[in-house]
Amino acid sequence: LKGCGRAGRTFCNSASRGLGGADAKRGSRRNHSVAAMAVFMEGRLKCLAALIFAQWLLKSSMPMISMLIFIGALAYSAWYCFLLFKTLKAAVVAPVLWGFLSQFVVSRYLTRDEFFRADSPTEDIAKRREEALTRMEKSWKERWPKAAEVSKYLRKHFSDLRFKASGFESMYPIFQQVINEALDPITIVESTEGCEITDTSGEKFLDASGSYGVNCFGYTKSKEFLAAGQELAAKIGPCLGPLHESVAENVKLLLQIFRKEEVSFHMSGTEAVMSAVYQARFHTRRKITAVFQGAYHGWWDGVMQGAGNDRFVGDCLILKDMCDESLELLKTRSFEICAVLVNPISGFGWKNAGTNKLETGKVTAGTESIDKFKTWLLKVRETCTQADIPLIWDETWAFHLGAGGAQEHYGVEPDMLVLGKSLGGGHACGAVLGPSRLMERRDPDRPMRVNFVVGTFKGNPVVMGSMNAVLKYVTSPEAAKTFNGLRDRVAAWVKTSNSTLEKKDLPIRVCAHRTTWCVAFDQPSIYNFFLAYYLRDAGMIMCWVGTGKMLLNHEFSDADFKRLTDILVKAATQFKADGWWYADAKPVKLMPLILGPTFEYHVKALKAYVASLGVGAEVLKVYLASLAAGSPGGATPAPVSKGAKRK
Repeated sequence: LKGCGRAGRTFCNSASRGLGGADAKRGSRRNHSVAAMAVFMEGRLKCLAALIFAQWLLKSSMPMISMLIFIGALAYSAWYCFLLFKTLKAAVVAPVLWGFLSQFVVSRYLTRDEFFRADSPTEDIAKRREEALTRMEKSWKERWPKAAEVSKYLRKHFSDLRFKASGFESMYPIFQQVINEALDPITIVESTEGCEITDTSGEKFLDASGSYGVNCFGYTKSKEFLAAGQELAAKIGPCLGPLHESVAENVKLLLQIFRKEEVSFHMSGTEAVMSAVYQARFHTRRKITAVFQGAYHGWWDGVMQGAGNDRFVGDCLILKDMCDESLELLKTRSFEICAVLVNPISGFGWKNAGTNKLETGKVTAGTESIDKFKTWLLKVRETCTQADIPLIWDETWAFHLGAGGAQEHYGVEPDMLVLGKSLGGGHACGAVLGPSRLMERRDPDRPMRVNFVVGTFKGNPVVMGSMNAVLKYVTSPEAAKTFNGLRDRVAAWVKTSNSTLEKKDLPIRVCAHRTTWCVAFDQPSIYNFFLAYYLRDAGMIMCWVGTGKMLLNHEFSDADFKRLTDILVKAATQFKADGWWYADAKPVKLMPLILGPTFEYHVKALKAYVASLGVGAEVLKVYLASLAAGSPGGATPAPVSKGAKRK
């Protein structure tokens, strides 16, 4: 680069960044390297490097001090190796690697022909599959023309919906283009009643989605809660700052139910999680938050794992779930861990129920999994107590495990508790409960040190009114009967439904506990994600996660459960007949879908960058030509103006 000067050096530095697609990704990559901080502890490596440099620097002038520094460096390196060994045994490194790979690896979608033949079936099976998709595509367009029209507009202008409807949560990326071009699962709702959703075409669906956890009590009861909030809002309007007495009543009821000392209100579960973590950091003066593999704690990039988090923060340590080495690491690194964040709903065991992977994992969801998780939570609680680490429960799905929440269900109490979703009775809300020592926003010994966690809508009248109705209902004798009644009906439904599915020789079963449920596949298939579309075709609404995570509500009667079983049988029978469960299926060949597109993408990015250099490109050509001229058989460089040479 000597002959090119600054322009050449700039090109090479920028070109190396350009391999990721754009200069803007330089900061992103820096964040990916920062992501390893919690695992590989780069800060300690820098300290070690500084000690070694100081030892070398003072070796001649101050040999005694240099020797002492050398001994200190040896001791420090031994301590680092010990911590690294413990960390690698318990930590999950995959999200860090994902951060690097996502910047370089490019994949293409399957074509329509490839879609039906991805697992190397016979031609007869492939044609059956193609006929099935064509049939469903035609049927959906005829059944839901108005929904398709509204959906088309929303997909163009409503980025949230376009992202969720892409299928990233329920299917492997290579399948998305074919499915999205053929089928549109977006439902445009006209009304709701009981457990049913009526769309704009007048068709009625059984709702098994639970509205992402908000609809715990059923549409009838939730409408009563919403009406209570609207009634209060009609009296005092959007009066914020001055508070209605319902706020005090809500605080009292929450403290009564969950046995904590203080409450703070927020506008979502994600915001409440942020608040709880901020508070823990503020009071412990530690930076690292520990979470367990596979647990979802909202879209805040401070705790999100793997894909979907482009920042990959370095102050979040992802630990193996239900692993004794994780507990040992918590004790070993307790001096830098501000909190342990646990999602108690994970105890249901639907970790492997998701269909967004190419392999089908073993699903052990249900009551047995819940019992094992209780034992694990007791160990986590004991470890956090011994290590003096605050334990935070992210129970955003408030009341899905019962009127007393996960605390009552498992018999284990966290230091701080995060609530959301059904707590607001249909309105957006979040809440954090905890002891005064962790909830206080100010440092009593240092008045200038504060933790600025506040919110404009913390006493929003319409939310407080609905929440008040929810909390009064949850603490009533009527609610206790409803909670227990659903629990018993769900347990009976699991037995009868699985018995029916087995008699029909269908390779699926249902796993459920209270409101939570999923479909478990006994037949491996890369197309298992597609069963969700068959279920919708048969009359059932799910969340975008598909069959891997679904929710019931308290209004589900025996008749609704029978209808749900009938839908499962109808969908699975047709799914089987259309050839999606193929016994002799072979693994998908991913390399041809990755290698070529990855190479083409980065070559194109490099060419685009060179073209954008302008005069710099001319300088680059001169430089390359001079290299060629200086090598054996090299060509004579092309003439260039004096101005270009100077530049």
